Amino acid sequence: MVVTFGMSDIGPWSLMDTSAQSADMIMRMMARNSMSEKLAEDIDAAVKRISDEAYVIALSHIRNNREAIDKIVEVLIEKETMTGDEFRAILSEFVEIPAENRVPPTPAPVTAQ
Repeated sequence: MVVTFGMSDIGPWSLMDTSAQSADMIMRMMARNSMSEKLAEDIDAAVKRISDEAYVIALSHIRNNREAIDKIVEVLIEKETMTGDEFRAILSEFVEIPAENRVPPTPAPVTAQ
């Protein structure tokens, strides 16, 4: 996010040579070695800041939704898998689901008499 897409306070530009954007680890290391020490430190700090902020947000979501998470865990231990609709149905017992993500009610089956 920081080096390839410029998503930090360092600047809105890519700091990696396009030839080094491949999965080739040696090219990535060479690109890293061509940076100044200050820029490398700034990149490390930006990555750490993003990681720390994401950790705080994740921890907050876990703490605020512990009951829902426990219920989902119970179902997963029993069934091992669940659909998105099942997940949203359980979650909706504990929190308000945005309208665009709600599970539409299943119509009752019609029985012939």
